[in-house]
Amino acid sequence: MPVTIKKLAGGGAQVSTPNMIHAKKTSMEKAMAQKRLLNAVDHGWKPTGKARKMRKMMSGGPGY
Repeated sequence: MPVTIKKLAGGGAQVSTPNMIHAKKTSMEKAMAQKRLLNAVDHGWKPTGKARKMRKMMSGGPGY
């Protein structure tokens, strides 16, 4: 599924695929991150939360 990013006149970005709009007015950095996320999900990546848990554990967050 091709992900497109459009620059908006008011300063922002819109992230869309052929099926729907995923973000209407966001920063260009967040739009690029969402594009990478959508491409990863399209290619079979499934978020498990393992990386976030590992970061939390390494930083000594609450509960660790």
